[in-house]
Amino acid sequence: MSEYSIGVEDHYAWANLVSLTTSGPNELLLDKRRVELLDPQLTASPYHHETRQMPLSEAEKLVRDVKAAAGRRATAALSLLLGELAPATCRAIAIRVPPLPDLPPTVAEVHANTGIMNRADGMIYHQALTRAAARLELKVFYFEKDSVLELAAQARGKPARDLERQLKALGTTLGPPWRKGHLVACAGALLAHVSTAPSSPTSPRRKAPA
Repeated sequence: MSEYSIGVEDHYAWANLVSLTTSGPNELLLDKRRVELLDPQLTASPYHHETRQMPLSEAEKLVRDVKAAAGRRATAALSLLLGELAPATCRAIAIRVPPLPDLPPTVAEVHANTGIMNRADGMIYHQALTRAAARLELKVFYFEKDSVLELAAQARGKPARDLERQLKALGTTLGPPWRKGHLVACAGALLAHVSTAPSSPTSPRRKAPA
């Protein structure tokens, strides 16, 4: 095993990381772990809750603090994982298409749009992970959660139902928990791993919206 890929299931303030490689027709689960992306004293959903009652200067500071903590923790978590799986190298990190194209520069702009505000907190942690990956010079591969299993199955030349069954069984090798989110992250890692292989043709991966 010389290369592997990491699939991410991101949430508010935490994420599941699933590391996977392939050996011929087989998928091999190397590691799964939950990582915390926020310091305990900070709030996980600053845009949606606390900042709505704050003066703008305090609101901006809180959001900066949450972003900084998430960035530090995401970088530390990925660095630790890369170190523990060395000398193997990470081919790609796979994560869902982001909930927003980007975050507005100010809290006031977020609050002015309900659709943005409903997704802004999740975007903090998504950005923390993708920016940490970029700092560590990891290729970031985006996938759509609803189609990733089917695409991964196509890339492996297997029926989607068979791959789903195999990935469910794969999760038991490292013990519980192994939920649907883990499976989706695993499928993302698998699709990224196959699609970014040096000998593969043009990648079918989905990109984040511009």
